[in-house]
Amino acid sequence: MRAFEKCYKNKVPIYIVWGTRSDDQQELLYRCGRTIPGIIQTTHRAGYSAHNYGLALDFCLLFNTEILSWEEVYPRKYWRQKWLRAVMLFEEEGWSSKWRGSNFEPGHLENLMGKDIFEYMQEAKIKNNKRDEQTDNRNSGVQDLGKQSQDQNLLI
Repeated sequence: MRAFEKCYKNKVPIYIVWGTRSDDQQELLYRCGRTIPGIIQTTHRAGYSAHNYGLALDFCLLFNTEILSWEEVYPRKYWRQKWLRAVMLFEEEGWSSKWRGSNFEPGHLENLMGKDIFEYMQEAKIKNNKRDEQTDNRNSGVQDLGKQSQDQNLLI
């Protein structure tokens, strides 16, 4: 990962908190602050997040053994500059951040590699359909073997 290596070379102590998430993990985070008490953690349901496709990461900074979130970094100019440098280095490598839109997520970066999230959703749906068809075919084969076995018993 070139962006991570750039951070390392520029002495930006980035710490990746979360990368790929399962649909169950994403849905649980989505429920936080809605049906689960607490603050809202994400605006995206399962399947609508780049995390579900391994195309996003959430980061903090690491100082000694302390993980620094944006809220902790913001009042400290030195660390705030390190954070912004990390975002800039990732953006130079084609990653996007949530710094310019209305959905401000300071520790979130994603790289959809020229596609939009709906294309990944469609690809996942096709892949799941193929997997379901293969499972159905395997189950059908097992049923055929069972029928052959019964037919052979009738011949004996």
